[in-house]
Amino acid sequence: MAFDDLPPQSLRTPENTRHPEAAISYGATALARSRDAAQTCRTVLDVAYGEDVYQKLDIYLPEVRSGATVPVLIFFHGGAFAHGYKEWNGFMAPAFVDLPAIFISVSYRLVPDDKFPAAVEDAFSALKWVYENIKEHGGDPDRISVSGWSAGGNLASMIALRYQLYGALNLPTDVVKACHAASTAFRINRDAPAPGTSGITYTEFYLGEPENDGVASPINFVDGKAPPFFVSHGGEDFAHVISTSADMVTALEMAGAKVQFQSFDGLDHYEFNLSHGDPASDWVKTVRGWMTDPPQGARISGHHDLS
Repeated sequence: MAFDDLPPQSLRTPENTRHPEAAISYGATALARSRDAAQTCRTVLDVAYGEDVYQKLDIYLPEVRSGATVPVLIFFHGGAFAHGYKEWNGFMAPAFVDLPAIFISVSYRLVPDDKFPAAVEDAFSALKWVYENIKEHGGDPDRISVSGWSAGGNLASMIALRYQLYGALNLPTDVVKACHAASTAFRINRDAPAPGTSGITYTEFYLGEPENDGVASPINFVDGKAPPFFVSHGGEDFAHVISTSADMVTALEMAGAKVQFQSFDGLDHYEFNLSHGDPASDWVKTVRGWMTDPPQGARISGHHDLS
């Protein structure tokens, strides 16, 4: 899978997308900007972390490799778990690789072919691959942050919070130093209508079984060992993003976790993500700042003594 060989996906229509015209425009813009970034950045593209066509990642590297290892940002694309490519994210890379840092864009299996928990399992597998291999590319496995937009923010939050699963993957309990979740639905309601006018619920669309809403909702895994979180959304974002972001901030605060929140006035769901490629954006400035000077969170360190 590369820029000129993307797997076909269903068309964005009123039946499967809340705002299909905006979504189509966003995808085209993100892809074009990312194509430009891939031509100007030093890259290692289409690295497999599994056997599926979607189990791949793109690595964007600093212009010059120094003797010291650099921090790493893993980013998961959006698309309501049904659409999207890792090639949508590369436009953000230039705003980070000059830190210097490594920017990694991850693709994952999508519905309807692969429902929950496939995407979450892929996110964990990608994290494991990065932790075990990024040093070969000049990255510091002890300075990994995770991020994502929309559905990707849900995945980033899941792997940041579900540290109890790290032991089976031979990952240290503090492998994720921070999570930057943008325009994210932190709670998935089994009975909520799925994107579009199809009439199906999130159970039919993504969860598979109604009881999966509990384990697909990052907010249900917040505890006092959460890493620092930067929660953000556009001022004109979707209602469920705005409401569950507020709930997530409250949950993190009550758990004693480090959390920062920001709403970006005047930006809708798609415009907010496209602004992540602007070095002057407060979102970029915050993430860069956390990567170079990580805030102290409550996440325990060491490997998997989780009893």
